[in-house]
Amino acid sequence: MFSNILNKKAFAAFLFFAISLIFTIAIGKYFFFWDTISQVSIPANWYYDNNFRYFFVPDEFATGHPTFVGMYIAILWKFLGKTLLVSHLALFPFIFGILYQVFRYIERSQERHLIIWLIFIFVFLDPTLVSQLSLITFDIIQIFLFLWCINSIIDKKGFQLSIAFIAICMTSLRGMICGGGILIFNILYGYFNNKRISVRTLLNYLPGIVISLLFFGFFYLNKHWIIHNTVSNKWAKFSELASPGEIIRNIGIFGWRLVDYGRIGLWSVFAFILIKLLKLKTIENTFLKNTMIIALTQVLVFFPVCIIYRNPFGHRYFLPIIIMVAIFTVFWIIKYTKRRWLLYSLISAVLFSGWFWVYPDKISQGWDATPAHWPYYRIRKEMLNYIESEKIPVSNVGSFFPNTKSFRLTDLSNCDLTFYDDENLISEYVLFSNVYNQKDEVINELFKSGNWIQIKTISRRNVYMILFKRK
Repeated sequence: MFSNILNKKAFAAFLFFAISLIFTIAIGKYFFFWDTISQVSIPANWYYDNNFRYFFVPDEFATGHPTFVGMYIAILWKFLGKTLLVSHLALFPFIFGILYQVFRYIERSQERHLIIWLIFIFVFLDPTLVSQLSLITFDIIQIFLFLWCINSIIDKKGFQLSIAFIAICMTSLRGMICGGGILIFNILYGYFNNKRISVRTLLNYLPGIVISLLFFGFFYLNKHWIIHNTVSNKWAKFSELASPGEIIRNIGIFGWRLVDYGRIGLWSVFAFILIKLLKLKTIENTFLKNTMIIALTQVLVFFPVCIIYRNPFGHRYFLPIIIMVAIFTVFWIIKYTKRRWLLYSLISAVLFSGWFWVYPDKISQGWDATPAHWPYYRIRKEMLNYIESEKIPVSNVGSFFPNTKSFRLTDLSNCDLTFYDDENLISEYVLFSNVYNQKDEVINELFKSGNWIQIKTISRRNVYMILFKRK
């Protein structure tokens, strides 16, 4: 029996390793995209270029996040070469870790392996999770550490919990918020399972809390600001409190981020389950109870932080919630509903459809939260080849975020060529894509004013890029 369990675990670990490695190599040419440019590439390049002589990046580049992930990638560049593949391979262990930790957590349900694998597959059908796994982002590390913390709590592995908690706090500001939710879960977990709160258990968090305070103190002494960059005009507005109207809008966005990209079916079923549980006033299954508490404690810490500031927030912020709600809902469907296979198939199909959702041009969407953005990498490369072949000077071409950073930062090339940030449309050429979430005024000017000619269009699936020339 024991040998059989070991064989199954060894098979699962080997399978996850193979899947993670194949996936990493397949996306190895994907360049830095969206916020990963400012949050990872810029710090990594800065450390690399300055040979690690300084600890803090300059204010003009600082986002408020700890920059250890950028430092880690820059160290690998020094040893293995500064390439996109090396950058992706840096995150390969954490992709493998996410698969393994999710599987370990679902195994706690003590259900048949068929059920465990069905839940596992559903978790990784989520478009936002899969999209984030394809990016060079610290969110991958954060999610791995979140899952490691949760499993360490349940396994009563205090030392592992301390290490994982320190690491998640030093990964990013979101990691610190997520860590707060983990701490609250540990308190509730001890109370509901042992009817007491152990001070000794809470000591596992003390090193992470102390190191975080020391980091912020050292940061403030060096920068004279923490968390929100009030020095650079580029970041200052994100520290402003939201107005009452903006708070209401943020609440709506918070809800939409949770149900977006095909999760509407899953969350509809989850809402039905919640109503039923409110009537019952109890959750008898221990695995379901723990999963619900994990999800709720993450909502508890992220909800107030997201709604009170003007700082925009993306789908990836809520991956700890999304993962746990997926596990909870699918387990409930398979365990307690009569037409389990029909319901499972329907919500799986709706979720998978989210991989391909693309909104109309005048509706902004989180492109980094869906695999629908994947064609953009090839489209942009083909367009750059066309611009080069036509000998169009890059300095004459305007574009928009995230296509206005140096090629050295996005593609890790050896040139500092940059498209002009052209929201006022003053360039001779304009390079536009629906991935750029541009304002209605810009879209109307390019497509309807008659002042511009489309000289090159490249499209794949629902993603396109157009090179315009002024008449």
